[in-house]
Amino acid sequence: MRLRLPVFLLFPSAYAAVTVTVHTTIHTTLGAAATPTPPSAEYTSPRAFQRAILDTHNFYRKEHNASALAWNRTSAAYAADWAEACEFEHSHGPTGENLAAGYPNATSSIDAWGTERTSYDFKKSEFSHETGHFTQVVWKDTTTVGCGRRECDGKGGSPGWYVVCEYYPPGNVIGAFEENVQEQVEGVRNGNSEGVVSGARGRVGWDGWEGVVVGVVGWVLL
Repeated sequence: MRLRLPVFLLFPSAYAAVTVTVHTTIHTTLGAAATPTPPSAEYTSPRAFQRAILDTHNFYRKEHNASALAWNRTSAAYAADWAEACEFEHSHGPTGENLAAGYPNATSSIDAWGTERTSYDFKKSEFSHETGHFTQVVWKDTTTVGCGRRECDGKGGSPGWYVVCEYYPPGNVIGAFEENVQEQVEGVRNGNSEGVVSGARGRVGWDGWEGVVVGVVGWVLL
């Protein structure tokens, strides 16, 4: 039975009644099927998984002048429940969402989203299907992330390990790309300019839906 968490658990108890317009595109990344033997500790150990998720997200966020994300246990529970069925499709929940499948570890799954930055046009500062994973990863106004994973090995269209990440507040807000997705800060490079995992490869594709959501901060009306 699918878990459907109350929306208010994901949001602060106090919020300003301001209207926001959100580009509610949800993104997925599908990697080449790879089932490590034995599986990476980043998948089998909850602590290693959480650390890899935060470290890899914050690798990119630091380089793009965004503060470090904190772990959101409610979002993580939601993501884990969604990943359990191995259905490579979106939950259409109240938060931003990225999906990945078929990567050898959690780090390379997030890396597949982050390395889209090489295709992002910082001069235009706008949404594109090819870079929507990256813009969500480094979105400055996003403060928390929670992720889940499941070994699927092809079940439900998910090769290898399936990773689901939920972001709050969600990114890709129309008209807010310039201030939320910034170029790499000069002198702040963590090492490999292309990504965290040297040589990580996979097939990247976009899947989801688009629309406009109007509501107040703390509630999203779909």
